[in-house]
Amino acid sequence: MKLASSMLSLLMVATSLLAEEGEPRLDDPVAPKAIPVEPEAPLGLQDLTPDIDAQPGVTHFGKISVVGSRQVIRGGIASIAENLRVQLNSLTGDNDRKLQIPIIIRLYGKEGDKERKENLVSEIVDIQGQYQLRLHIHLAKGVDNRRLRYHLMELLLYERGLGAGQNVEDDERVLVKPWLIVGMLEALDIKAGTAEKKIYQADLPYFKILPLDQVFAASEAEWQAMQGRKPLAFRAISGAMVNALLRQPDGRSSISNYLADVATFKGEMENLMRKHFPGMNKSQNSLEKWVDLEMAELGTAHMTDVYSIVDTDRRLESILVLRYQDPERGAVSVGIDGYQEVLKLEPAERFNAVAGARAELERLSYRCFPTYRPLLGEYAEILRELAEGEDKEISTRLKNLSDVRMKFQAAGKRVRDYLDWFYITQSHDVSGAFKEYRELSDALKREAMRPSSQDSTEQYLDQVQKIFGGE
Repeated sequence: MKLASSMLSLLMVATSLLAEEGEPRLDDPVAPKAIPVEPEAPLGLQDLTPDIDAQPGVTHFGKISVVGSRQVIRGGIASIAENLRVQLNSLTGDNDRKLQIPIIIRLYGKEGDKERKENLVSEIVDIQGQYQLRLHIHLAKGVDNRRLRYHLMELLLYERGLGAGQNVEDDERVLVKPWLIVGMLEALDIKAGTAEKKIYQADLPYFKILPLDQVFAASEAEWQAMQGRKPLAFRAISGAMVNALLRQPDGRSSISNYLADVATFKGEMENLMRKHFPGMNKSQNSLEKWVDLEMAELGTAHMTDVYSIVDTDRRLESILVLRYQDPERGAVSVGIDGYQEVLKLEPAERFNAVAGARAELERLSYRCFPTYRPLLGEYAEILRELAEGEDKEISTRLKNLSDVRMKFQAAGKRVRDYLDWFYITQSHDVSGAFKEYRELSDALKREAMRPSSQDSTEQYLDQVQKIFGGE
């Protein structure tokens, strides 16, 4: 009994020493003073109460701390948060920037628990003059990767808005609007080459669907309540706006300074843009034109963009057309199956008849679905033979190529139908977890870092987790 009492005393001393050194404490006895993230208080925060009998594990990543649940979940969330911080620093040209305010992510419950009204809630607290940024996550429905990235970016932007010693008066509202959070995430995806170009290529009147002033003014609740094509318009406009800011002269340093002011700025958003991007006219009409031009630029297809199976076959079908003139100088167009008519032409006419198809076929080969490249090579060989007036069993070869294309299309349709079925019957939220899993798996294969199931370190950590942190 004396030994247990001594150990408890030592633990209390060590805890107080850690607090004196500045380590963030979730159980600080001083009642925190909240700074509202939105005009209304975060919903459901009062329901996210930890188990007072549990001793939650903690995973640290610099000033990012994840508390609760199992180590593998904590480590994954901490890694996502740290990667997002590094990507944001790179985007704004602040590669060496460190967090000035601790970010604490608290995990509650486990998957399968009773669902809560709010599974993710963020807040800013002031503890004896020191800010903390907190994100509360209940695991009843797992972790929605899209919402997790949104709230992590939200906290990272608040950290930039408060971490440089910005003065905040009592009861003063600190606010980062959803358009900027969504826009910054979209800009990261654009830089990484993972953005969905289709939203910028869609021929939709985004500003008629959602005017620019509504994009700037929308709260998180209003954004989440958007229906129909409005969420797509919000995402496209926000992404194009932030990307356009980054593309201005000294865009990276200017956006860094802009982010330092935006959380505590009072006034019209256009005025803050005018301050940090003086080279642009920031009237609402000019902003709309600016964003329209940026969306057109983002929607431009690049040589590395690959067509789907359906798009590749549709484009191939439109290319395989032979054009020539009849004796009366009238224009004639026939599919490649009518190649025998071309063989009857003079050499110069044969060459001209297949020239357009050969050029388009070469361009398609750069962006076709990979499995189509051998087929395009065979079609190119057939067109070459037609130009030279040769017929090396072209009819049989065309039939074989047509059969292969039909099999490709059938396989592509089966994959699409299966994914649709899975989405409808199995998926409740599009979390992006499978994409994250594939990226992690590929990285482990490249670096040969995958541990074996009998790894001694893994077994040791499992034992430590059972003793100190529970399952």
